[in-house]
Amino acid sequence: MIRRALVTCVALMGIIGPWQAAVASRAQDFLREGYRAAMAREWDEAIQWYTRAVQEDGANPEIYFHRAVALEMAQRLDEAASDYEKALQLKPDNYLALEYLGKLYERKGDYIRALEMYRRALPLVKNSKWRSILKVWMTQAEEKIRESKKR
Repeated sequence: MIRRALVTCVALMGIIGPWQAAVASRAQDFLREGYRAAMAREWDEAIQWYTRAVQEDGANPEIYFHRAVALEMAQRLDEAASDYEKALQLKPDNYLALEYLGKLYERKGDYIRALEMYRRALPLVKNSKWRSILKVWMTQAEEKIRESKKR
């Protein structure tokens, strides 16, 4: 009985492996179509393609990140924040998602959360020029927080 279960598992692995590759391939196709639409600034179309990619491969942080950017460009800020957060759940060291989410929080006037994102991103950024930019953003967010406390 145990041997039979092992044989079944091995057989299933042979079936599942190619199936998973096909799913990933379709997700990548949808992701490419999303890129194409985003490059044309067709945000709603890009969102649709990225959504199809998420449906195929919901564990890919890159898809959530790109859909978040398109959602943000379409002024759907709450949905964009949710997708940046999902991208970060799947890949916590995604410094671009941290930076973009920080900027989105700034747009929404939530400087405390923006500063939190920038602080999380800083140790992940290796480029000294980009680190300097992040530090400027952190200083600006801190100033906004201080200003809001004075009111």
